[in-house]
Amino acid sequence: MQAENQPGADAARLERLVARQAEKRHLAAIWAARVGLAAGMTVLDIGAGTGALALEYAALGARVLAMDPDSASLAYAAAEAARRGLALETIVGRAEALAALPAAPDRVMLTDALHHMQEKDVALRAIRTAMKPGGALFIAEYDPAGPGAVGAPMARRMDPAEALTLLAAAGFAASAAEAGPDEHYTIIAVP
Repeated sequence: MQAENQPGADAARLERLVARQAEKRHLAAIWAARVGLAAGMTVLDIGAGTGALALEYAALGARVLAMDPDSASLAYAAAEAARRGLALETIVGRAEALAALPAAPDRVMLTDALHHMQEKDVALRAIRTAMKPGGALFIAEYDPAGPGAVGAPMARRMDPAEALTLLAAAGFAASAAEAGPDEHYTIIAVP
């Protein structure tokens, strides 16, 4: 009986993800401007989910590599990219096990994803290795100092100081955390 209910449950879960991630779509242009994303660049969006942000980066003219462990979410993103005629390639996987990429990224977008990673240090070292020389890593996380009106539950939010410490240990030079919209802080780091 449970197997019969699974497809409907999966469809409902995907529908919830699409709706939740669509609420962040307005952030894509802000994040892209902050990290200096330009047309023609290759962007690796780690934790891309259903592609709400990745599709917007592609609409700006970037070649987007959308990575997520959830193949159903990426299938949705790929179908939406095809429907819109956008350059988006999907990679099922996790940053902790980052394999050879189709192209070295100029920009890596890690938006609301770092706090989900089990081995943050391993992931950040792998990201640094994969990046083009002169590339940049953009991190946006929900700030635990925020009021908690939107975004991740307070218990799951990562302190900016922890993110900066992890980046330094992985060999990145990082900017100080800056306040961003919707209770986020942002960090830009270079190898």
